[in-house]
Amino acid sequence: MFTKTRAIVESGVFSFLLFHGFVLLFDKLLEPKDFVANILLVGAYYLTAIFCGYWAGWRSGTDGWIYGIVGYAFFSVMRIYISAPDVPALLPYPFYIKLLGYIPVLTLLMFGGVIGEQRAHYAPASQKHMVIYPLVKRVLDFVVSTAVLLMLAPIMFAVAIGIKLASPGPIFFHQKRVGQHGRIINIIKFRTMVPNADHLVDRLELLGEQDGEVCQIQDDPRIFPFGKFLRTTSLDELPQLINITRGEMSLVGPRPLVPEELNTSDDNLKRLEVKPGLTGLAQINGRGNISSDERLTHDIEYVDNQSFLLDLKIMLQTIWQVLTRRGAY
Repeated sequence: MFTKTRAIVESGVFSFLLFHGFVLLFDKLLEPKDFVANILLVGAYYLTAIFCGYWAGWRSGTDGWIYGIVGYAFFSVMRIYISAPDVPALLPYPFYIKLLGYIPVLTLLMFGGVIGEQRAHYAPASQKHMVIYPLVKRVLDFVVSTAVLLMLAPIMFAVAIGIKLASPGPIFFHQKRVGQHGRIINIIKFRTMVPNADHLVDRLELLGEQDGEVCQIQDDPRIFPFGKFLRTTSLDELPQLINITRGEMSLVGPRPLVPEELNTSDDNLKRLEVKPGLTGLAQINGRGNISSDERLTHDIEYVDNQSFLLDLKIMLQTIWQVLTRRGAY
């Protein structure tokens, strides 16, 4: 009973704070009676409805949309009677309720509650008690990857010209990899090998022939000279920022494996609980100089301990790793 009550109270209080946060923001940026401000406020109101249902569903873990509706009623009471005097009302409360009706609100509450309840039951064990982290991480992934793509566009254009001059064939290399929950994704890289490289020499055969158990081929005969430069400087990885903007990858996470490298052991499946990343713990702890087992250990460590602080640490150490070119082949 305490869990259900907490779900109702929290969803109502947090929705109240969310909505009035939007009101304060719009009041600072726009004229209170501006048409755009009114439209944004209506959007904020319905976003609040989704959030209220989502939070109640996640916290209660069962019949989420029902507790979301009760929490929403609690929010509505606070909206009417506890509005702070310094928070301007850009639209009269009854107006935007009557304007768009109760049915859309109920639908959004049910939608948010069901999604929150599904997350409470089916989220990976490592994210079971996380609600803010996955959402904020996705936003940061999109914003950062888009910004970096725009900033590095001239460099990527120069790399594309260099590839065309250095080797006949396409600029980009597309490869099927295993993404989150086993979904097959098409990753994009700058091409660093001669055309039809996989048909000329088998990659797994090259891995088996080299000394040691490192997970990366150190002297791959399929790579042309300019491609070698792209690999050692990690410039070949830049197009994967497109995969990140699509939501197929993240800035930080286990590197995506080709389907042939993935077996069905519990540890290998555990690494699929999160989105594959552009960089990860394995990349800052040896990169191509570590074995497949060591890479798996680092991947599982990330899945079990993921956080904003860990992501930031990995990103900063990745910059140093790229500059020193350690483990890059």
